[in-house]
Amino acid sequence: MMNPGWLVESASMWGFHGAMMAEAHQPMQEQAVQEYWLRNRVRFDAWNHLMTQLEPWLASTVQSARASAWKRGSILLEEILMSEPLARVCTAVATQLEGRLVDCDSRAILHNVFNNHLEVRKRSLQWILEGVDSGVDEAQRLNRLRCYLEHWTDMVIGFFSSSETRLEYAFSAERATEFAEEYSHRVLGNASETVWSLLLAGNRNWIRKHGSTEMLFPELSRDVICAALGMVHPVWFDSLGLLPSRAAQKMTHSLNYVDRTLESLVDGSWEMLSSVQTSVQSKGTTRLPF
Repeated sequence: MMNPGWLVESASMWGFHGAMMAEAHQPMQEQAVQEYWLRNRVRFDAWNHLMTQLEPWLASTVQSARASAWKRGSILLEEILMSEPLARVCTAVATQLEGRLVDCDSRAILHNVFNNHLEVRKRSLQWILEGVDSGVDEAQRLNRLRCYLEHWTDMVIGFFSSSETRLEYAFSAERATEFAEEYSHRVLGNASETVWSLLLAGNRNWIRKHGSTEMLFPELSRDVICAALGMVHPVWFDSLGLLPSRAAQKMTHSLNYVDRTLESLVDGSWEMLSSVQTSVQSKGTTRLPF
């Protein structure tokens, strides 16, 4: 059964592997990007339709009617809150790819999805604010969930993004920058996989304890997640159709680099390659030049 925590998990996966996509100059899959936009459009329509139906009941003077509306509305609001990290992270990755001239088409489409999320987020936060002011316990819980998700999203974006990307897609560019200085893949280096495995485990545990297991539109969210996974370039999936670890990805790209080195020795372009290696070594780094 679809769990709302999967929405946050998919965003975390995108941020973790998105850094590799940008470094390896791999574009997003065009057809999957279009599908992602479409699936989000269908889900936005469903969200807005239900919110329009529930609004009169939330404003009702009958306490039982308000309580019933909040019971259903809180599930909807949680689904909306947990969906936003994926929209922000995917668009941030697309922005990185556009900045490197790897993929100049996907960002505009994903940014449209991001803007739609901002609209439904504004409507949701108004509901939560009114609920908090009225002393609704569910509104208090949702507000704590909102704060946590904002911090987590900024941490994920800080892992791979540039300062310009953080400014546009993080909830707090300053907070994302602080996370980048401590948890980015460039800072952590080879330890990034271990550190982020622990962070992801902690995130799953928090979501499991403080989030619900109910969803009003599980099929629609499942379709969005599937489309988001489809945007990842096929080169990142192994023979079983799974995303390997970053360590395995780095090993694969290192082997590809070795192949290119051998080819250069055969075709006589080794002198140019040697000058590139010397230039890289002079900067005091062991990062391979690709």
